[in-house]
Amino acid sequence: MIEFCLPVALGLSVLLVHDVPYLLQHSFWVDEAWVADSVRAPAGLTWSMSSSTPVGWTFLLRLVPLGGAQRLRLAPLAFAALAAAAGYLFGRELHLTRFATGLLTGAAALLSPAMLVRDDLKQYTAEAFACLAVWVLVARAENEWRFRRLAAIAATASLGMLFAETVIVVGVAAMGGLALECLLTRQYRRLAGVAGASAGMLAVSFAIYQILVRPQVTRTLVAYWDPYYLPTRSWPAALSVIHLRLDQLAPYIGFGSLAVGTAGALAGIAALIWLRRFALAAMFPVMLVIVIAGSAARRYPFGDLRTSTFWLIMVPVLTAVAVAAAGKLAAAVSRFAPLAVAAVALAVWVPVTGPYIRSHEIPNEDVYAQVRYLEAHFRRGDVVIVNYGGSFGFGYYYSGQPSFPVGHGPGGHVVAYPSLPWILVVGTPPVPSIVDALARARAEIALEPAGAPGRIWIVRSHASAHEILEWRHALAGDRVTTVPVGPEPIFLLPS
Repeated sequence: MIEFCLPVALGLSVLLVHDVPYLLQHSFWVDEAWVADSVRAPAGLTWSMSSSTPVGWTFLLRLVPLGGAQRLRLAPLAFAALAAAAGYLFGRELHLTRFATGLLTGAAALLSPAMLVRDDLKQYTAEAFACLAVWVLVARAENEWRFRRLAAIAATASLGMLFAETVIVVGVAAMGGLALECLLTRQYRRLAGVAGASAGMLAVSFAIYQILVRPQVTRTLVAYWDPYYLPTRSWPAALSVIHLRLDQLAPYIGFGSLAVGTAGALAGIAALIWLRRFALAAMFPVMLVIVIAGSAARRYPFGDLRTSTFWLIMVPVLTAVAVAAAGKLAAAVSRFAPLAVAAVALAVWVPVTGPYIRSHEIPNEDVYAQVRYLEAHFRRGDVVIVNYGGSFGFGYYYSGQPSFPVGHGPGGHVVAYPSLPWILVVGTPPVPSIVDALARARAEIALEPAGAPGRIWIVRSHASAHEILEWRHALAGDRVTTVPVGPEPIFLLPS
C-alpha cells in the first residue's frame, strides 16, 4: 500500500508548493493567451494553431472541465504532479534503498526551482514529466532486459512528441546510453534490439515532425528565439554563449550556483557508474550535447528557462541520486542511516528552494479585468480598439466569438471580429496601424444616429515602449479618460 501512497502523496504535494488560487485567478498573459485561444477556436483549426505548443497538448486543453476562466492552468499543474511521482518511481527503480531514494528523487523533482516557477499555460511541465518517464523506463530496462521495455522507451519518446516535443531528445540519449552499456558490458546481441527500437522511434518521430511540427514553425517564432541559437562562426563565441546561458540558468538549477549544480550532477553520474547503471549515467551528458547541437543548428533555443525545464529538472534529481548512494554506503554503519541521510538532505533542500515555493512569476497582464469592465460599461454605438498584444487575451475572455484568420501571429493566426464591426484589432487586416484604427473608429461612430454618439474604448496589453509612444502621439489633443483597471488601464474617448 505504501508503494502506491508515496508517489501519490508527492504528486498531490504540488497543491502545497504551488499557489493554486493564484493560478486560477491570475489573468493569462500574452504567451498563455494565444494558447488559450485554441480552446475558443473551431476544433478544425487546432492543427494549425499549435505552432507554439504541441498539437496533442492543444487538444488536451479542451478536456479541462472546471476551474473558471483560468482553469486551463490545471493542465501544467497536473503534469507537475506527474513529474514528482515519476521522480519517486525513478528512485525506486535504482534499488538503492527501500523508500529513501524514491523520496529524495521525488522531492528533487517536486521542488526543482525550474518546476516551481512553471505555473504558466505551456507544455513545459509535460516535457519534464516525459523526460522523467523515459528515465524510469531506462532504469527498468537495465533492471530486466526485455525488448518490450525497449519498445516502451521508443514509443514514449516518439509518440510523446504529440504532447512534449523535447522528449525525442531524451529518447535519443536513452538509446545512445543503452547502446553504450551494451558495449561496455559486452552484451553485443542486445545491440540489435536497441538498433531496432531506435529505428522505430526515429521513424515515428520523423513522421510526426514532418507532418505536425515543421509546417507550424513560423518566421515569427524563429526570429523570437534567434538570441538563443548558438553562433557557429567560432568555438570561442559558442563557448562564451553557452557559459552565459548556463550562468543565467544557475538560480533554477537548485542551489543558486552553477558550480554547486554541476558538482551535484557529476556526483549523481558518478553514483550511477558505481551502481553500474551505465545507460543512465550517459543520458544527461548526451542530452546536453544534443540540445547544444540543436541550438547550433537553429532547432532548439538553448538557455531559455522555459524550454530548458525538461533537462534542468534532472540536475537536482541526479544530486538526489548521489545523496541516496551516500546513504547506501552509510548503511554499513546503521540500517537507519539511509533515512537519516535523506532527512538531512531534505532539511537542507527545502529551505534552499523556499524562495520559489508558491511563487508568483506569471507576468501581470490583466486583460480579464479589462474585459469585465468593458462588458459592464459598454453601450450601443461604442467602438472598441484592441492593441495587438492584448488581442489574444481579449479573444479568449470577451464573450463575442472571434475568428482566427491566418496571419503573422505567434501561433500562425491572428484574432479578428469580422461579424462585430465595432471591435477593431490593431495590426490585423483591415486595421494596420493605430492611426488607422482611430480613424475607422471615428468613422464607425459617425454612422450612428444623431443623439446617440458612441465612445471609443482602447484596450491595451503587452505594449512595447515604442507602441506606447505611438499611442501618445496618436491621441495627442484628444480628451482621454484613463480608467484604472488592474496594472494596465483602459483609455476612453468620450463622445
